[in-house]
Amino acid sequence: MKTGSIIMIIMGCICVVIGLLPLFLHSNLVSNRFLVLGGILLIIFGVFYNKGYYTKNFRAMFSVIALWGLILLYIFLFRTNEYLKWTNTFYILIGLFILLIITFAGVYIRRLKKGNL
Repeated sequence: MKTGSIIMIIMGCICVVIGLLPLFLHSNLVSNRFLVLGGILLIIFGVFYNKGYYTKNFRAMFSVIALWGLILLYIFLFRTNEYLKWTNTFYILIGLFILLIITFAGVYIRRLKKGNL
């Protein structure tokens, strides 16, 4: 295993464990759900880096962005108390979600035009 990939996987596992602690202790996943997504992203990047799949990082990033969007949709549809309590924070997260989609879609499209699949 490569040293960088081991560090990324360990950091990702630490982020996931820290993010899931409030769920196990207080059954509350409100504030740390994006820490868990970041940990999952680090684990996926570490595994891809270890295996040498440098071109597959875009798929990992899109999958985590899609999970983020599904979490925001879940908050909006089913957790209305959290949505109404933290409306400004919710809209900031929606804005960040849209910026991430635009950024990574643009990079992915430019990469496809150059032929670096």
